[in-house]
Amino acid sequence: MAMGRARSGIGDRIDNGFDQQGDEHELAVLTWRYLRVGLIALAIGLAVSVLREAWRADCVQTSISAYYYTPAQGVVVGVLVAIGACLICLRGASDGEDVLLNVAGICAPFVALVPTPNENRDCGKVLVADSDRLLYVGNTVTGLLVVAWFSLAFLAVLTVSRWMRKVPIGPSLIDLCGYAGVVVALAVTNVVFVAERQFFLRNAHHVAAISLFVFVFFNVCLNAAQRYRAKMRADDGRARIFNWYTWIALAMLVDVGVHIVLAVQDWSHWVLTIEASLITLFVGFWIVQSAERWDNGVSPVPIRTDETPTSGGGAGVADGDVRAADASALSGSGATAGRP
Repeated sequence: MAMGRARSGIGDRIDNGFDQQGDEHELAVLTWRYLRVGLIALAIGLAVSVLREAWRADCVQTSISAYYYTPAQGVVVGVLVAIGACLICLRGASDGEDVLLNVAGICAPFVALVPTPNENRDCGKVLVADSDRLLYVGNTVTGLLVVAWFSLAFLAVLTVSRWMRKVPIGPSLIDLCGYAGVVVALAVTNVVFVAERQFFLRNAHHVAAISLFVFVFFNVCLNAAQRYRAKMRADDGRARIFNWYTWIALAMLVDVGVHIVLAVQDWSHWVLTIEASLITLFVGFWIVQSAERWDNGVSPVPIRTDETPTSGGGAGVADGDVRAADASALSGSGATAGRP
């Protein structure tokens, strides 16, 4: 009997929390929060690693990418790849936001795994010879392309299976256009990588980095528009055009403008500062968005549960229901969060 009770007690501890949660949505939101906070932590880790290496070497590289050749290499590569995975895994509030997150997430590993030439050999300890880039990129990008094609194939099979099972909620036109665009871009990347390796080495990093920041900027602008539209619906047409996302988007534009001037003036570290400042603005955007959507996951406007009476004095409509409906309207059919 004692042995039986002991086994039962151990079993209860093993099963504690297993399949006993009544609210699957809450578990999904909790996972979403971990990804959100994890991305912010990754950005902080990147900053700490780069700053520590700059302090140790008593000099500063001309770009964050140049730290690929220093002891910070592991953190720089790992953080960018992990951030890409987070962006792909997170579902946006709308189809457009989701596509922009996915494409930005695809660009991030290419930024990490295809380094720029080492143009500042006198700063810090060089761990990788510039002549070895061909070997490193040949290996890592081959693996990255295989993973990308496998993921696209898996997504296609999953979508076709849903169609065959006649699942009512399928990919929207925006989803399909985004998928087709990624397939074309990846096919071009594959051809250039195989046929023009030197051209790929010279240009892939710059194309991927610029594309990453452009898609992030478009995402910030889309969030500004989504919040404005949601507030207009929730507050009877009263909403300010300028919100946190609008200001962040404007700050990004000003930042780029300032650095174009610095580049024209031939300032050697303009790439480093524009990368650092745009990453900082992105983290600010991420913090604002995470705080706004902390309770429910994807709603562009925080949901409240207080009830407001209707003008006709009826039973009334919950303010939170209005906001939930707004979020559903913005995200397509209202159930796109579960769509592959």
